[in-house]
Amino acid sequence: MKNVNVGLFGHIDHGKTQLAKQLTEIASTSALDKPKESQKRGITIDLGFSSFTLDRYRITLVDAPGHSELIRTAIGAGNIIDAALLVVDAKEGPKTQTGEHLLVLDLLNIPTIVVINKIDIANDEEIKRTEMFMKQILNSTINLKNSKIIKISAKTGEGIGELKKELKNLLDSLDIKRDINSYLKMPIDHAFKIKGVGTVVTGTIHKGKVEVGDNLRILPINHEVKVKSIQCFKQDVSIAYAGDRVGMALMGVEPESLFRGCILTSEDTKLKVVDKFIAKVKILELFKYNLAPKMKVHINIGLLTVPATIIPYKIEKINDKEEPIILEEIKGGDSCYCIFKLEERVVVDEGDKILIMRLDLPPTTLRICGFGEVIDFGEVEVKKIVVKEGKVVKKKDKIYIEGLASSKTAGEKLIGGKVYIPDKNIWGVIKGTFGTKGALIAEFDEEVNGGEKVVLKRVRKWG
Repeated sequence: MKNVNVGLFGHIDHGKTQLAKQLTEIASTSALDKPKESQKRGITIDLGFSSFTLDRYRITLVDAPGHSELIRTAIGAGNIIDAALLVVDAKEGPKTQTGEHLLVLDLLNIPTIVVINKIDIANDEEIKRTEMFMKQILNSTINLKNSKIIKISAKTGEGIGELKKELKNLLDSLDIKRDINSYLKMPIDHAFKIKGVGTVVTGTIHKGKVEVGDNLRILPINHEVKVKSIQCFKQDVSIAYAGDRVGMALMGVEPESLFRGCILTSEDTKLKVVDKFIAKVKILELFKYNLAPKMKVHINIGLLTVPATIIPYKIEKINDKEEPIILEEIKGGDSCYCIFKLEERVVVDEGDKILIMRLDLPPTTLRICGFGEVIDFGEVEVKKIVVKEGKVVKKKDKIYIEGLASSKTAGEKLIGGKVYIPDKNIWGVIKGTFGTKGALIAEFDEEVNGGEKVVLKRVRKWG
């Protein structure tokens, strides 16, 4: 049996939980809207998990909330799933969260089947219109253009057989690779006490493996724990691997100490607890706003969404040296590097995928700005470019520049600097000073006549 994780996505009330009930054989903790808070509000407020078998696959269904405020939890689900079902109400058609969820799936490149639900209460015209809309939306994606569209009724069960067949075909076509030889990484999504067992945590193992008796560590709280027992699909097992959804009884920690963002890891971990990291990012073409240095954004990383300050920069060659240069703004379609200063410490892995959001924007607009990958945790001293303009003066055999320095002392600091004549694409080097008023002797790689505008670029510390 191969363990796979399939996410259920879609707008609120489009029938994800009803579909989970149709497919599910084993409901786990927090599955099918069990938490009291969910029952009270009548919507899914956290990730729900349940499971069923399909041919050679043991499938864990991850039900992501559809409410607009809960996009952050839905994005968290995107990090632990192999494939997705995007549920759309046949009568209502796609809504704002349908689009946001599809965008997340597209960015994370998660193979997806679109499920048009509630065909029992929609007429043929409504079903056709919804199908046409979804085809148009899929066509605008990068990775999901060829996604299948299946029509079902989660209430009556119509179309469920075909959906299972298509899901099996999709899973058969995937080359799901698990990193089981790495250090253990398992984000904890629930923690509770069971009488006679003690503290139990649940989660999906991202990488590595875990055995009964293992000594592990919980970050960021840095608690040492020991594994008493492991359950996978309600069965006791002695070992579990990346891709498995497990429940584990742990010694050495109380459930009250744990929170969303805690990660169970092994002693040889490379995970870091940081409040700052560097990522390579791409801003979405669809994002209509600009991002500027020191702007507040929200970063989704793993199961957490945290406020952060963004500092975008690019690497530019200035005077033969590569320098990190501040970008005064970034907009749709741009790619760059960003330093993110977080308002709280989080557990981060190099290579972690991140999503950048502007949760201050109204829920009716696209709030996902872009996506990226964590590449470093080191210090970067971002610089700004200072451009000075002067004029080339040619007198007899001497070529010098005026206007770049106000005195001989200031001019001496510029010796060795490269200058550029933009109109003629000619480069030169400052060789020395001339007189007391800041004139500079320069040597150019081509003939100059005098009178040309000359530019000197220098870098200064930014911020």
